[in-house]
Amino acid sequence: MIAFVALAAALGALWAYLRGGVLPARWSPVRRGPARRILRQCGWFGATTLAVLALTGRWPALVALPPEFVSVRAATIRLAGGTLRVDAGTLWVLGGIVLGGALLALAERWRGRPLGLGDVEGVMPRTLRDLAWSVPLSVSAGVNEEAFFRLLLPLAIAWVTGSALAGFAVATVLFGAAHRYQGWRGVAATAISGALLAFVYLLTGQLWVAIALHIAIDLNALVLRPLLSGRVRW
Repeated sequence: MIAFVALAAALGALWAYLRGGVLPARWSPVRRGPARRILRQCGWFGATTLAVLALTGRWPALVALPPEFVSVRAATIRLAGGTLRVDAGTLWVLGGIVLGGALLALAERWRGRPLGLGDVEGVMPRTLRDLAWSVPLSVSAGVNEEAFFRLLLPLAIAWVTGSALAGFAVATVLFGAAHRYQGWRGVAATAISGALLAFVYLLTGQLWVAIALHIAIDLNALVLRPLLSGRVRW
């Protein structure tokens, strides 16, 4: 019974967030309500995750891979040919993200128009004030969305279905759907990003690694690229 309640709570939180939080690209949450967006992420995603884990006595899942994920992690490791160690190589990955973002931003500046998949103009900063909000927005999204889409949703679905693989698959699809304001290309790109983040989580067995990677991706998109591409008005 508790499994169905946990899943209902997670899906209800997602529905509540989407009902008031996904807006057309013309509407800029960065300019019109960044604090509200952060609070809604913390409330519907973060607080729901903490509440369900607390009520089910599964607090350790925040710092250690849940037993329900062991089999799908083993399959992921076999697919990848080994685990992913958090060492100096991780810094190279983060450096690659920064370099890729810088090159894309310079290409945007040279061509005079945005590049990339999806319509993200509504969330891109245009002033220094917008840019200042991009940092806490990136951190909030990284922490709360990873806790919700890479931990709570897959775990709750695994409790109900008995399949962690189904949990990650459904959570990845919902993660993409949550960004439907970006158009179908943005949804597809976000779903692929979600799958990669889940892959990293399972290979390392550490949620914080996926959180750090998510934050780095968002900082790249919402801070580095706008600065280097000339989007931000000084």
